[in-house]
Amino acid sequence: MRRSLLVLSFGALLGTGFGGCSKPQSAAQPRPAPAVKQDVGQQPAIDAAAQAPGALDTLRRELAEATDSDTRVRFIDQIAAQGPNARPALDDLVEASASSDARVRWHAARAIGLIGEDALSVLPKLISLLSDEDPIVVAQSAAAIGLIRKDDERSDTPTKDVSLYASAFDPLAKTTLHPDARARRAAVRALQVLKPAPEVLLPLFSRQMADADPSVVLPALHTLADMKEEAMPVLLEALKDPKSRYWASVALAEIGPAAAAAVEPLAKLASEGEVDEKLQAILALAAIGTPAQAAAPQLVKALESNEEMLQFAAAFAIGKLHVPEAEAALERTAGSENKFLASIAAWARAQLHPDDKSLVADAVDRLKNGLGSDKPRVRCSSVSGLSDLSGFLDDGGKQELADEFSALIADADPDVALAAGAALVRLGQPAVAPLEAKLADAASRLPAMEILGAIGTPAKQALPAMMAALADPDETYRSDAAVAIANFGSDAATAVPNLVKLLQAGSNGPGTMYAAAYALGRIGPAAKPALEKLRELTASEDELMATVAVWSALKIEPTDSSLFASAVPRLRKALRSEKELVRLEAAVALGDIGLAASPALPLLELVAEDDPLPAVRQAAEQAIAKISAGAAQPVAP
Repeated sequence: MRRSLLVLSFGALLGTGFGGCSKPQSAAQPRPAPAVKQDVGQQPAIDAAAQAPGALDTLRRELAEATDSDTRVRFIDQIAAQGPNARPALDDLVEASASSDARVRWHAARAIGLIGEDALSVLPKLISLLSDEDPIVVAQSAAAIGLIRKDDERSDTPTKDVSLYASAFDPLAKTTLHPDARARRAAVRALQVLKPAPEVLLPLFSRQMADADPSVVLPALHTLADMKEEAMPVLLEALKDPKSRYWASVALAEIGPAAAAAVEPLAKLASEGEVDEKLQAILALAAIGTPAQAAAPQLVKALESNEEMLQFAAAFAIGKLHVPEAEAALERTAGSENKFLASIAAWARAQLHPDDKSLVADAVDRLKNGLGSDKPRVRCSSVSGLSDLSGFLDDGGKQELADEFSALIADADPDVALAAGAALVRLGQPAVAPLEAKLADAASRLPAMEILGAIGTPAKQALPAMMAALADPDETYRSDAAVAIANFGSDAATAVPNLVKLLQAGSNGPGTMYAAAYALGRIGPAAKPALEKLRELTASEDELMATVAVWSALKIEPTDSSLFASAVPRLRKALRSEKELVRLEAAVALGDIGLAASPALPLLELVAEDDPLPAVRQAAEQAIAKISAGAAQPVAP
């Protein structure tokens, strides 16, 4: 099983290792400033009105009498806002957790967790919900288990309670391999709060890793990697067990610099493990960066081995880590009969000596030859290697690379095309002219448009050509152009009239109208001429169109309180969108609304804790902070 993953891992090394065979991300896409992460066990602000005498009794009665899910959820959230004081409602919440509506179940699980240690008696119910068919219910149940244990700070926990917590270990370990990232992340965090002894946790984790299919394990590893420092205790323990150390190395490679604490055990594994384990350990060391220079002896040993795959990995790692002790071994490897291996060694030598023009030129020439290979892996790696060396070249050299890369954005192999796109984004302004020329090529114009948008402001000279695409007969191309133009933000103000035209139904399909409304919102206040049409669209029967229109109108005029009443419900729904960018922008917009967006707090808390995309989680955290800050402001008399 691991041997099949070896090919995948090696593809990651030579497909993305040099510079990233991955889809270019928009340089202009907003990245929310990091917010202070809500600590597990932290209770929400409690509404003073909800604490009035008899308030809880009233809420319990209204919950029992509620006949629809929306109303039940509202009362459950109001009960949850009382935190530990909601203990008398525990039985009501347990009953709600058995609802046929998944929304009611997860809100109830969340509320149980917020009661804290006084909800310990219903821990078995939360454990049973880890098998729920709805992933959000699973995630919230795992989080609730962690919240209860976090609140239970007794040093002399009774034996029966210790056993109760221990009964959650195995179900949570199984949940770390759940198909949904939110459930996996919540399970890992809950395990860390419960703190099972290493001799208990390690066998659980190792058994799950060893017994599962790679298609199940890899998503779990991505989740651990996404958690970075939070996952390090689990992964460091996993490195000690032969059954799980390979998988732990895969996750550590994704974590990168934040995994510096693993350098010593990884160096040992790179020297003493099986071939596939050595390879993955070397990849992880390369990803960690400077702290991994301590593994220089093991990397040189691998470079001088008879295992070609280890030589590839070691040459790459040595170049990334700038290991001068490997100079002689690299020089010998650069003369290898395997031209691909020789080109990697030449690339590594250029990394060690970026001021040596002859070494850089030699590496560039070798990698350029690789661009014409009939092997996609070689083409992809050559693109990424050249991208890494682009910073050592003069303007003429960068322009030559831009021409080479732009010829590959429509490559038959998607990894090669994505690597070329990423390299062009990295080049920035030198890539603009060849990409603009590709807008006239039917086979290349869609990726060229996307890459120009990802480059953002440095590509502003191409804006007229991109605006012309808004009138193209092909609706898909019009939509892509609108999304690309959105990445210019306020710099695209001249495109507002053209985008407003795309808001007209009939001549434009829904996809084009969504894209145009989104672009206008990204342009911001400079798109005020579009406000009248956007306001009209907020009443659209097309729910997504109405949501995008509300979002866009608020981005153009964020202080328009008349939109708040319709905006908050729609943005709450947008937080549940399958599209990552929609969730991100919805969270940002709710934060901009402030106090009036308070009804969205429970869902924002869910997104902040459980969304698979870090940028979305950060946006939700920032929105929570803004809304909470508004609630803390004194009301003017």
